[in-house]
Amino acid sequence: AVVSQPLIRPMLATAGALPVAPRKPGVSGWATEMKWDGVRAVAYVAHGELRLMSRNDRDITVSYPELAGLPSAIGVHEAVLDGEIVAMDAGGRPDFGLLQSRMHVVDVAKARKLAEGTPVCYLLFDLLQVDGRSALALPYARRRDLLQHLDIDGDHLLVPPAFEGDPADALAASLEQGLEGVVCKRLDSAYVPGRRSAAWVKVKHLRMQEVVVIGWEPGQGRRDGAIGASFGGALAVTTSSG
Repeated sequence: AVVSQPLIRPMLATAGALPVAPRKPGVSGWATEMKWDGVRAVAYVAHGELRLMSRNDRDITVSYPELAGLPSAIGVHEAVLDGEIVAMDAGGRPDFGLLQSRMHVVDVAKARKLAEGTPVCYLLFDLLQVDGRSALALPYARRRDLLQHLDIDGDHLLVPPAFEGDPADALAASLEQGLEGVVCKRLDSAYVPGRRSAAWVKVKHLRMQEVVVIGWEPGQGRRDGAIGASFGGALAVTTSSG
């Protein structure tokens, strides 16, 4: 049964600078995935049953009834998959504000009704176990290959592409599409449950605003000796990546 599968906590990325893909022959490079603004979820599939667990070890299966077709979509008896649950806006971009109405719902009838008005999509990007065989020690490139070979096809399910070219090109594409940023993963990296690893690097787009400060107040308490508050007017808004 699904409940008998041991928990595998999600591997986490480290915030950092955009990696530069090595050019030397025989040196492993990077794959780049889009960064999705949603809820991280590990899916446990066994004998036609599904259990979705959050990053905080909460069972969130009831909240997303439209994902119940995952067991039939993967075509294997047992699997553990990693991914992100997102709600898309009218332009096809993840909208965390929309997703918030779906979170923490424990009433079955309410969850079904919400699923009709604000459906979610489960974006799968890693395979951790299949038919009782752990894939954690396998390199990322091999796990992605196994995931692709599952040929997952179903409503509300998607395996987004991973780009093995220059990470800068993927970052530019994510900005153009209005996404949050990218996650770069070493092709040779193993999956380390529950740990933040430098083998996965997340790079977000930074939005900066230029202002003119026309007044300020001295800080108090912990901010004694520093600026407590400032007042200004915006001149321009610029967007940069970093």
